[in-house]
Amino acid sequence: MNRVILVTGANRGIGRSLVAHYLAQPDTTVIGTVRDISSEKAKELSTLPNGNGSSMIVVPLHVDSPSSAAEAASEIQTQHHIQHIDIVIANAGICNHWGPVQEMADSDVVSHFEVNTLGPLRLFKAMAPLLQRASTPKFVYISTLLASILGIEQMPSLTAAYGMSKAAGNYLVKKINAENKYLITLSVDPGLVQTDMGSRAAQIHGLEKALVTVEDTVRGITNQIDVAKKSTTSGQFVNLNGEKVPW
Repeated sequence: MNRVILVTGANRGIGRSLVAHYLAQPDTTVIGTVRDISSEKAKELSTLPNGNGSSMIVVPLHVDSPSSAAEAASEIQTQHHIQHIDIVIANAGICNHWGPVQEMADSDVVSHFEVNTLGPLRLFKAMAPLLQRASTPKFVYISTLLASILGIEQMPSLTAAYGMSKAAGNYLVKKINAENKYLITLSVDPGLVQTDMGSRAAQIHGLEKALVTVEDTVRGITNQIDVAKKSTTSGQFVNLNGEKVPW
């Protein structure tokens, strides 16, 4: 039976590279979700190299829509005949506000929670029945070091809305782990990655470029997913090397 892996935000950055990594492996069905399946970046996903017996499925998903995840789950089952999912990676996220807290509007916070917190919640609820049919299901949240409350003094930033929403996402992942004995969950800090979002953050902090390549972060993320077990790192917040990140 093919392994089935779903990745949100699959058309660029970390998401696209996660898709490419898993698709290149044998006997793997990769489901990539994007906002617009007619975009050029979405169409390019179907041209990525396939491993032997592997295939690519692209489905629309707006993580900020209350109904979109359920619609995607329905399409996956009825149109593509997927009966289980082994790994769900909640990768889609936004970081659109840069400034001190006193300049942050309610709408800034709400928009980040809509995508970065409610998005993974909707995704888990929609895909839970498919995860339950897998032998060792895993639900993975791409988080950030900026979600560490203990690390605020060590990692000053102007991304409070982003950090707040990701810290709430971390809580969600740990709570899902506690409530579902069949499921392995994990929050992963990908590092400051050379993506559009990471490069912008690097420039703001005076760096020439982000510190972590996309290849390195994908290697680290997938390694942590591979080794995650219910008895070890499930429900934890870790970095690319498997080191625990303080909540």
